[in-house]
Amino acid sequence: MISTFKFKNHKEKTVIKERYKELDNSSINEIKESFNTSFSKSNNKEIRLNGIIIFIKYDDIINPPVIMDVSHNFPYLKLHFEIEGDLKYVPNDESGIPITIEDGNYNFFYLPKANGTITLKSRIRKEVSILVTEKYLKKTFKRYFENNESSLRNSLENKVPYKMFSKSKVIPSDLLLIISNVVSCSYQKDIKQVYLESKIKEIFSYLFSEMDTEINKKSEHKLSDFEYNQIIKSEKILNKNIHKSFKINDLSILTGINEHKLKRDFKLVFKSPVFTYLTNLRMEKAKTMLLKNNIDISDVAVAVGYKNPQHFTVAFKKKFNYLPSELKKNQLNSNR
Repeated sequence: MISTFKFKNHKEKTVIKERYKELDNSSINEIKESFNTSFSKSNNKEIRLNGIIIFIKYDDIINPPVIMDVSHNFPYLKLHFEIEGDLKYVPNDESGIPITIEDGNYNFFYLPKANGTITLKSRIRKEVSILVTEKYLKKTFKRYFENNESSLRNSLENKVPYKMFSKSKVIPSDLLLIISNVVSCSYQKDIKQVYLESKIKEIFSYLFSEMDTEINKKSEHKLSDFEYNQIIKSEKILNKNIHKSFKINDLSILTGINEHKLKRDFKLVFKSPVFTYLTNLRMEKAKTMLLKNNIDISDVAVAVGYKNPQHFTVAFKKKFNYLPSELKKNQLNSNR
């Protein structure tokens, strides 16, 4: 498996990456890279698992525009999160599909043959992408592929290009939290491998649920761009005010959407009722705080909108099937 990047407006630089055949790694392997050229300074990390590559670029400063010819000598299945910046891919072949991922957006795509041009226009870029093999997807989500007639399944079977969204979508906050957990994971090798593999499964489970939602949208109420942006605004309000107590009427007033429409459209976009989504958001935030900070459980409860720590503990146990105190205890033991 070889990837080649040739920089068109900086011809002194060609990058060739060789990856393990079929990515059949029985153990985790991490590779850190630093680039310092006339047009780019970056620190990247590549984490290789069985059938998976996690690519993290969190320190990329470029002299835009950067234009490069890219080719991969293997089928390319990639979930791309453009945390900050933008990316545009134009295929050389008419049978290919163009891909544009805007700032704060994501998309999932399959290119049986990747040969085209990538353009980067933002000075600062932060990217997290997950490259998987077809073998990994079909083995891990065997029942999904057996029981669902999807565009992805058809594309894989017929070796034709596929992208999940015709236009890249904003990264939802709950998905962003999972990505953050992947990036900040500090466990030791064996534990880290199990943890990251579980997070990748969680991300793709979310993704396949999204695919089902996209299929269902064809027969359901379809949102206009304005209505969709209103719902995105409501989600951002929840995310920024996670420490506050919210009622549906409060959110309705802040967004200017009537309560019935808000409930219906929010569930359509985020596949979850408003307050189920908010609870999940709070629990993921609480888990991150408990893992990363030396902070009391009662303080975490308040930080995610619970005045009563006991109510927080009940909600946390319901979400993760263990108590917050057990998580803190395990974290302390792993750090010894």
